Amino acid sequence: MLDLTGDILNWLAAGVFFPMLFLPLAHLLAPKRPLLAWGVTVIAVVTAGILFAKLTPILRMTPSASQLLWFAGMFAACALAAASVGASKFMAALAGAFDMLARRIGRTVMWLLIAMALIQFGVVVLRYVFGINSIFMQESITYMHGAVFLLAGGYALLTDDHVRVDIFYREASPRRKALIDLLGTYFLLFPVCLLLIWTASPYVANSWAVGEGSNEASGIPALFILKSFIPAFAVLMSMAGFVIAARASATLRELR
Repeated sequence: MLDLTGDILNWLAAGVFFPMLFLPLAHLLAPKRPLLAWGVTVIAVVTAGILFAKLTPILRMTPSASQLLWFAGMFAACALAAASVGASKFMAALAGAFDMLARRIGRTVMWLLIAMALIQFGVVVLRYVFGINSIFMQESITYMHGAVFLLAGGYALLTDDHVRVDIFYREASPRRKALIDLLGTYFLLFPVCLLLIWTASPYVANSWAVGEGSNEASGIPALFILKSFIPAFAVLMSMAGFVIAARASATLRELR
């Protein structure tokens, strides 16, 4: 069951989520024929990735013919869905959904900050007043800390609450800001997020397969949940990046 679930998630990421990331770029490159530009862009990127994998033996990631057929089928289904409602409306709907999801998750996990403070206070009182040490409570702080910083990352990016080394961006024109956002998303954010999903998937899958728990007998027996925050972070950051890229693409089209 776990293997089947993992395969489904992998195919959804590869055949649906990954191609969607290129919609804003396609709209900018060919606003009159965005679907055609989208298809060409995705095919070019996938082809380049396959060639790179073949030329790099250490990756050992060359897809089989059946895998490529599955990818082509899922991508074709996405393209048909986009064509049925219109590429612009499809991108706007995706951007709205991604924005809402990232913001709601970010606002929800922020409440864990209060819980972290209260539990940390309780740990100190129990240890230094009553001489009681709770490994479960201490580990719960680590879980909540990881959830806040990983699951709220997309929210922070959307609301511009992350740390920005602002040298040129603040005084830049709207067009230059949009260009920086677009290039930064496609050349820095998306590659890092995809790399995180790729490298973390086996790591998390193995943890779920063995039901990995704490090294302490009285700890939380759910370390696999904590590790799952890593790919979740990459997905939420990619969603936030999609929203930023869609906004930047729209700005650049308006200022042409």
